[in-house]
Amino acid sequence: MEHLVSASPVAALVGAGAIAPFHVAALRAAGFDLRHIAARRGSTRAPELARELSIPEVWSDPDELISSGHWDAIVLAASTEATPNLLRLALRIERPCLVEKPVSFDPVQIREFLGNDSKLRVAYNRRHYESVRAAIHFAGQGPCMFRLELPDGVGTDADELQGLRSVRENSVHGLDLLACVVGRYQVERVFTLGNPRGRMAVVTTEFGHVGSIVLNWNCPANFSLVLDRAPDRFELRPFELGKLFQGMEVLEPTPELPVRRYMPKVASEVNSFPGSDGIKPGFLSQAIALKRRVTTGSWDDGMATIDDAAFAAEVAAALIAG
Repeated sequence: MEHLVSASPVAALVGAGAIAPFHVAALRAAGFDLRHIAARRGSTRAPELARELSIPEVWSDPDELISSGHWDAIVLAASTEATPNLLRLALRIERPCLVEKPVSFDPVQIREFLGNDSKLRVAYNRRHYESVRAAIHFAGQGPCMFRLELPDGVGTDADELQGLRSVRENSVHGLDLLACVVGRYQVERVFTLGNPRGRMAVVTTEFGHVGSIVLNWNCPANFSLVLDRAPDRFELRPFELGKLFQGMEVLEPTPELPVRRYMPKVASEVNSFPGSDGIKPGFLSQAIALKRRVTTGSWDDGMATIDDAAFAAEVAAALIAG
């Protein structure tokens, strides 16, 4: 029997971690009736979050929530380890699903889900920043030199250094963002500075862009992407703030700094930080795309696919391997 969708489609959320409230706010702002939440079995956080955010139905077992089909769309924001099994269940229901990155630490396992694009997208929210859209426009005007800087914090215990979880789970945001801006790229060579000091990779694209990916772990730096095409520069630093630089400003010597200085001039800025609604950037765009898929059967362009997620995971694995 055909599944009927009400005027306010019903959403379900699996996961009660730090990112869950952002999904709740975005789903509601997009017009969903968020009725269901579940987390890992035995979780006390899911009932707490339900009370805090007025979510009426709390499920003690995420598998039962997914299998119930009491939803029109679902967001999977559970731990990375739990996500693949949850996603397998969700895809059986044949309804739209938004799954948090990175989907899995294993790119081969991610590719298991290829062929589900009609139902599935991956929540790489930074793709939807206004600043990133401006960077895409800049890169589209011609070949650039670029530098992507990912100063993730890494731990010191043996397990962390072996797996570099933060690179597989967080740096992938930047690796996907780079592909979104300059197109799919090839890692030509990886240089190591000794584990756990960092990595640097030389990268090229079929569109003529060339640059580097710098994993300067534990350094006091912002995540950033710099695109140079003389005489202009476009910079995301941090990713939420885009600046176009044109020309240089001359600062004459002062008693405190007795040398002439040359400072890049900011020609324009694009700000993606939360607006008056307070919703985390990119999350509302994802939720709106999810609702559009429910109501029209089509996804918005620009949403990350499973193939995109697998690509980011493959790059992460290559950078870790050195």
